[in-house]
Amino acid sequence: MLEKNKKFTAFKSADLAAWEVAAREELKGASPQEKAHPGEGWSIHPYYDRNAVIPTPPLLHASENNFLGPRTWYNCPSLPVTDPAETNRLALECLGQGADGILFELNQEVNLEILLKGIEWSYCSLNFLARNNQEAIATSLKNFIIKNQYNLKPIQGALFGGLPSNHAQAGSFHFAGYQVPSSTSPVDEIASAFTWLAKTDLNIFSEQAGQVAFSVTLGTDFFLELAKLRAYRLNWIKFLVATRSKSDVPLFIHARSLPGSETPFEPHANMLKGTTVAMAAILGGCDALTIDPEKDDDKMMSRVSRNISNLLREESYFSKVADPVAGSYFLEDLTRQLTESAWKIIQTHLPS
Repeated sequence: MLEKNKKFTAFKSADLAAWEVAAREELKGASPQEKAHPGEGWSIHPYYDRNAVIPTPPLLHASENNFLGPRTWYNCPSLPVTDPAETNRLALECLGQGADGILFELNQEVNLEILLKGIEWSYCSLNFLARNNQEAIATSLKNFIIKNQYNLKPIQGALFGGLPSNHAQAGSFHFAGYQVPSSTSPVDEIASAFTWLAKTDLNIFSEQAGQVAFSVTLGTDFFLELAKLRAYRLNWIKFLVATRSKSDVPLFIHARSLPGSETPFEPHANMLKGTTVAMAAILGGCDALTIDPEKDDDKMMSRVSRNISNLLREESYFSKVADPVAGSYFLEDLTRQLTESAWKIIQTHLPS
């Protein structure tokens, strides 16, 4: 026993000062702080310890979905709707080949009985992006949900659009969804989402906060995009407190990777991009995930994009831990910086 204790006391505990000495030697005298390459506007350190960051409790709670796992998200490929019957066929095909949901892109009101025929909503996530006629589409969705008694069951999904308010309600569906415009600045992007929200009647919002959802486009800056999603949730908590709403209402977040390619990495550039985005989205806490293929009309590319989410769940086990990045000093600090910077802007749009 004494010999065992000696082994543990043979090494001195490392601290920041000792690390900096060792790092400078490795860098031939250069400053490790300067080599950290901080992002624009962010204070990024090459070394973190418990003295530098105040750890926060886990942000994501374990899901009760036994099938999808403690870190639950729904794999929702996008389908533009022109012919409802044909889109229904494609949706059923996607759901039969590994998707957990669908993102329907609508330009106008459609017959939902045809579009959603044969789809068991209770077992998947159905999301709708209203590019036009948002109010009419919301009314149709509400009527469909009530008619089919989905308002009596827990269902997943949201209606995204651009209107600052929507008073339709039916069950657990999120009618007040907002497609957040992309921005080169994550702080401006987060602030714009909550600024949009602040334009609603906040008295009504305090009663209907559970209707809110954000659809967010993610880029390939892995750690920054991951922290951005977490900053959305932390600012959501602040927003609920500031508007005297129920503090335990979760925010529904849909994350999306738009198609993209880089010639040096062809023919699988979009697969690499989609995988990077998907990992950031899942670890950041998305509820629904859409990875767009490089070409919508290419079945193989669509299959590859659809399967990214499945591989991360089934083979990389991303679903096994509810909040795997909780306690990471670097990510906690980056999330804090994004949250505080965005909140300073959001506060200016809240009533005094």
